[in-house]
Amino acid sequence: MSRRIEEAAQIIGIHLDFKGVMFKPRYVPQLFADLADQGVNTVLVEYEDLFPFEGIDVAADPSVCFTRASLKRFLTAARRNGIDVIPLQQCLGHLEYVYRWKRYDRGALDVKYPSTLDLSKPKARGQIREMLRQVVEAHPDSRYVHLGLDEARLTPPGHDASDADVIRTFVDYATELIEFVEQYDKTPMLWTDMLQDHFRPGPIKAFAALKDRVVFMPWDYQARERDYTPVGRVCGFRTSRTWLDEAEDPHAPALADGARFLEDLPADVKRLIKPFSKGRLVRTLPEVDLFSRMGFRIVGATTVRFSSEGPILPNYNHLHGNIRAWSSAIRRNRQMGLIATSWARGTTFCPPNFRIDLTWPSIAVLAAVSGKKAKPFWPGVPTRTVRRLAAQIGRCKVDWSIERQIIDEMTALRPRLKAHRHEWDSILLMVRVLQLRKWLDAVIDEVDYFHANHRPNPHEWQRRLNDQADALQQIAAMRHEVQTHFARRYHGQAFDEWVTDLFDHQETRIKEARIVSRRKKQLAARAYRA
Repeated sequence: MSRRIEEAAQIIGIHLDFKGVMFKPRYVPQLFADLADQGVNTVLVEYEDLFPFEGIDVAADPSVCFTRASLKRFLTAARRNGIDVIPLQQCLGHLEYVYRWKRYDRGALDVKYPSTLDLSKPKARGQIREMLRQVVEAHPDSRYVHLGLDEARLTPPGHDASDADVIRTFVDYATELIEFVEQYDKTPMLWTDMLQDHFRPGPIKAFAALKDRVVFMPWDYQARERDYTPVGRVCGFRTSRTWLDEAEDPHAPALADGARFLEDLPADVKRLIKPFSKGRLVRTLPEVDLFSRMGFRIVGATTVRFSSEGPILPNYNHLHGNIRAWSSAIRRNRQMGLIATSWARGTTFCPPNFRIDLTWPSIAVLAAVSGKKAKPFWPGVPTRTVRRLAAQIGRCKVDWSIERQIIDEMTALRPRLKAHRHEWDSILLMVRVLQLRKWLDAVIDEVDYFHANHRPNPHEWQRRLNDQADALQQIAAMRHEVQTHFARRYHGQAFDEWVTDLFDHQETRIKEARIVSRRKKQLAARAYRA
């Protein structure tokens, strides 16, 4: 029996990004059941090259692609659990998965980095429109379709355009797409970073005529849970110039050459953001307030896995603070809800991030801030214990090194688990990987530190050689354990890539360190012979 999806229900969503490591089809029913138990009622699905396009060949690994039949089973599993599927088809930027292929790269604005559609080429526009059509028609029950439209450059390299011109071009193209998907009785969604980075009130107010026909999804993965912040994203990320004179202040934001400042905003933009400013600070996530005041509907995009997380573990503390910040912004503006993005890679070309098994502590936080009383994901272990362990793991990602304590506690708690041992073991295993990688870094650093000399005596170099031999054995054992455990759920070329990324670089560096250590042991023996 299907759980009924309420039209007016608050959106509590999770993003499924399929440009990374793909899970096996048999996991799909469990995934949707677990998401529903956590209060999730929406998934934003980014198929990228795994969608079964007809007449458009973009797949890098056909072995993990959806077929029409497996896609129907996927959508059926979502529907049975009361979960609405929002398909996401990139229609402007992040088209690397299309334009990496020689057969299609003429459609890219810049073939040196083939990401953005060249809007001046009708054939290229037609191809993206056809991809959108196929995705929309494959989702007859979906209320929404996401058009992407983020992180794109609308002028060729070396050519500049005013913010107003960029916004006009963006709005014209977005309007075409909105009208297209409306033919299928769908409500379009789009990312808003292009509007924020090139913000001009005139062109955007013209876009506001469509405010009842589109849903905005602003995203910001650095926002923290506080009322006001030194940095806001209006006409790009900006802060106050006054911070330049207060470098000693620990609250001063990070600055770089080319930083943009609030004081330099055009007068009409300053007037718009004044209600959301407090001295040199701006309200956290001011875009939610600004777009809400302009009449737009908003689903906020927080995250349980952002694009530069890396292959091992998340910083749960950062993620959970971001979720709470977004919850506050959406709640104060009485907006539609939250979807937590979960980026499998930064872009098509980037290495894979950690597995989705590690996102469940963050999904539980999303449910909690959304007012859902979710089922305990790990019954038998108190929720407060799970939260504490997640917080400790987050600190270990940043500046703590208590992995042994965490490993011992999680191992001791494991017999109490009444469900989801695989996910528990996934987190436990990756804490062990983090511990190993920290030690491997130390083994490598012990050799790099003496790159200019061979001063340690031969016994010290032999100790390093012994450590390196032990390190290579531990890498081999851990690689086998990771491969065996995660292969129960994941498959494909991207899975192999992820395992390689975890271990190969440090393994290569240690083998190089062994060569250096043998040579320096010999040099030290000759130098200290007397």
